[in-house]
Amino acid sequence: MKKINCDIIKDVLPLYLDGVVSNATKDMVEEHLRCCDSCRKEVEILKQDIIIPTTKNIQLSEARIFKKLKVHFWKKNVFVFVSTMIATILLIIGLHSYAILTETCIPYDDEIIRIDETDGKLYATYQEENLGGTVSLVPSKVTINGKEKNITVFYYYETPWSKYIQPFWGKDDFKNTFYLGDKDDIDQIYYGEFELDGSEINYANIAGNSKLIWGD
Repeated sequence: MKKINCDIIKDVLPLYLDGVVSNATKDMVEEHLRCCDSCRKEVEILKQDIIIPTTKNIQLSEARIFKKLKVHFWKKNVFVFVSTMIATILLIIGLHSYAILTETCIPYDDEIIRIDETDGKLYATYQEENLGGTVSLVPSKVTINGKEKNITVFYYYETPWSKYIQPFWGKDDFKNTFYLGDKDDIDQIYYGEFELDGSEINYANIAGNSKLIWGD
């Protein structure tokens, strides 16, 4: 058989190694390889796979990277969880504070708010169930229309808690009846909302903005 030029063999070696040549070409290449050291070495070179280095140092480096990523995502998940819990707690505290501390004066209605006298003592009674609490002033002497009067002022209030939530838990803990003072010490009782900001209480001004519900 006529010797085939090595350049031709080297040109078809990739196809030969991929197994896509004809049987005749395959036989030709194999015949040539049996007697040609140069082409056999070329075959060995082509057969070598491209291997990604996997040295111990690289493997350790990869392990450290994955460990750091794992720790990072764990910390992130913990942070999200803790942040969500804190936000939820703050929201609950905020809603609870709003429900408890937001006071709204209950308008006077003589069908549900009455003044009673028992053994010379005066009591105010609220006859509904949505009571949040009571704010009152101790009796004090005030000049009204040129006359001195011993007066007291009070009002009932409700909160979102007492109006919407407390009914699901049963009757509230506030006493619907409370003591205003002795009858001999009070000439007039007023009902109306007022602010207690720590400054001196202006009874006359508060009385002027309130409703007289007992006395003359």
